[in-house]
Amino acid sequence: MSKIIRWGILGTGLIAREFAQGLRSVADTQLLAIGSRTLATAQECAHQLGVPRSYGSYEDLLKDADVDIVYVATPHSRHKQDCILCLEAGKAVLCEKPFTINAQEAREVITLARQKQLFCMEAMWMRFLPLIQKVKEMINSGVIGEVRMINADFGYKSAYNPESRFFNLQLGGGALLDRGIYPLSLAYHILSEPTDIVSQAGIGETGVDEQAAIILSYPQGQLAVLSTTLRGESSNQATIIGTRGKITIYPPFYRPHKISVKQLPEINAPATDYKSPGLKQKVISSIKQNPTLKRLYLQVDSLFPLFNNSGKTIFTPYDGNGYNYEAAEVVRCLQNGESESKIMPLDETLKIIETMDAIRSQWNLKYPQD
Repeated sequence: MSKIIRWGILGTGLIAREFAQGLRSVADTQLLAIGSRTLATAQECAHQLGVPRSYGSYEDLLKDADVDIVYVATPHSRHKQDCILCLEAGKAVLCEKPFTINAQEAREVITLARQKQLFCMEAMWMRFLPLIQKVKEMINSGVIGEVRMINADFGYKSAYNPESRFFNLQLGGGALLDRGIYPLSLAYHILSEPTDIVSQAGIGETGVDEQAAIILSYPQGQLAVLSTTLRGESSNQATIIGTRGKITIYPPFYRPHKISVKQLPEINAPATDYKSPGLKQKVISSIKQNPTLKRLYLQVDSLFPLFNNSGKTIFTPYDGNGYNYEAAEVVRCLQNGESESKIMPLDETLKIIETMDAIRSQWNLKYPQD
């Protein structure tokens, strides 16, 4: 593979344009071609983005021998067929999430990619952002001890349109595939594969899940409590709770600029140490029994730093628009001859989709592709 990685994009929607913008800040890349189902649309998008080549069909783009890798930015329902088109044409693939509608489709794509020894990855861009990488490093180094619980939710209101990709069953609509995949991916990134799943969904008039709540449980009793919605705005925050502290990923957790890390005092601290939980609770209880002290404590909590261990805040603005980090990982893999990313391996992509299949089975929600 040459040093300069030349990209093609299938699709001209918002996600395609955002990814194209992200590529601008990635070294050793060139966005060479845009493909659409109509030439006029491809030409318009290519002109707006300053891309030299445009094609009126996906097949025509894939015939371009200069294209090294294709970013698949088509609707969920097309991911399997478009990934297979790319792989059959000998092109490496970065496919927008969700990788496919269901696990069977994912297995077909993964099998073909491995047979042809071509790079293939799901574009779960959250995993590659600096602060998500930082969180993973801190957890691995034991900063908050053993992780016991994760709370994460992702939701914002989408205008109701039965024909839109959010609400159309034929297009793989629903909160789980579009948004719930982010808290699920975070849970897998931190705690790996769950042993049990409990979930509930609110199914709308079009048959898709408009909101959902999911609990994943793990072998040592850990829990991941996740939620997602199309119908309103949630906290969009994630909290990772460990035996020695917690990490808060501020909203939006799937593209964060800020986290906070709070470490708990040692539970075996001497009784004379005001950080001792037992003594701390006794003092707080005494304060609450005195109306004057209680009012002062609630109004001016900062006067009592011994009870106010808020931890430290880490603020890290990222370069570009965020999509550049996953693209940079793809470039690195291609230049090094790697067919998969260790950060977002295909086996884990498949496990996450299998989990989503299991969740949907609890709701009796089926897509035409199932």
